[in-house]
Amino acid sequence: MSESKDCKITIGSKTLLVSGESAEHLTNVADYVNGKLEEIKNSPGYSRMSMDTKEILLELNIGDDYVSTKSKYDDLLIELAEKNKELYEVKKELALVKSNYEMAKNQVVELQSKAADTAAKIIKLETELKKKSN
Repeated sequence: MSESKDCKITIGSKTLLVSGESAEHLTNVADYVNGKLEEIKNSPGYSRMSMDTKEILLELNIGDDYVSTKSKYDDLLIELAEKNKELYEVKKELALVKSNYEMAKNQVVELQSKAADTAAKIIKLETELKKKSN
């Protein structure tokens, strides 16, 4: 397990000392939360909302981002599984094509050998026929 790192972050107007695996990650999270705070501050009537309502609005915005991202992630996992299945099928087909190619190549070699043998027999027979006819 990795060691926790302490990091000072500021969210809104509050500075906090937090611990995590990486100061950079904690800073990125704080930046994200601060960005969400700025977004919701532009909501109509934000200044008249109670602190509880402001917190709930922030939580809903962050939760919405999480659920949307999780949904996209899940969709990508499904797509990845489908692509892996397609890739497996293509690899099976490729192996079959390679096998068929090797068999055909061997047949060609055999047929070429038979053709050479047959051509040699033809030449031999033609030579014998010429000798007999002379």
